[in-house]
Amino acid sequence: MNLGELIDDFRQDEMDDGNPPFNSDQKLTRLFNEAEEEAAIRSNLLRKTLDFQLVAGDFELDLPPEIIEIRTARIVEDGQTYHLNPTDRHEQDRLYRNWRDATARPTAFIHDDKSLTLNRIVETASVLYLECYRLPENKMADDSDEPEIAATHHRKLSGWVRFRAYSTPDADFGDKTKAAQGLADFEDYFGHRPRADNRRANNANRPHRVKAHP
Repeated sequence: MNLGELIDDFRQDEMDDGNPPFNSDQKLTRLFNEAEEEAAIRSNLLRKTLDFQLVAGDFELDLPPEIIEIRTARIVEDGQTYHLNPTDRHEQDRLYRNWRDATARPTAFIHDDKSLTLNRIVETASVLYLECYRLPENKMADDSDEPEIAATHHRKLSGWVRFRAYSTPDADFGDKTKAAQGLADFEDYFGHRPRADNRRANNANRPHRVKAHP
């Protein structure tokens, strides 16, 4: 579905077809963009791969602003692949307090809000590959624009839009019950929004398993 169809469906379903309607096209455009972002955050719907050319001395790297989670990281050095474990500063301090000043091939990474920190200063030129989950990169603006998430999810975005639209303190359109039902429908499909620190904390502390090969 494109943005124009999403807005038309909302107006028909919620009988917001007056002249002028209670919710302007501009407002609904903003809310559908908001809904897609919320869906991506809650359900990890959008994936992105990144690569960084590492040189000696690299330690902290800036990430694109749309990245919300790093799922896997690996370094390729002289044709060999080395996987990096997710970690946090507390764990690295526990293992080796001088990790910030040590130069060697990194074995783990720390995902901060907008950056990635390696657990060692890079010693040898190599390539770092990341598989990540991200936010939408382009906001919908024109009727023909479509959400970046898969089409199977498009209709479910309306739950968030109903939640936000009916939460408006307006005597004619505001409705707390309909707002609550819209949020419940959205969360039933896309899940609850994780706390700002939960996703990375859980990722950093997930068990590290080494697979045995025969």
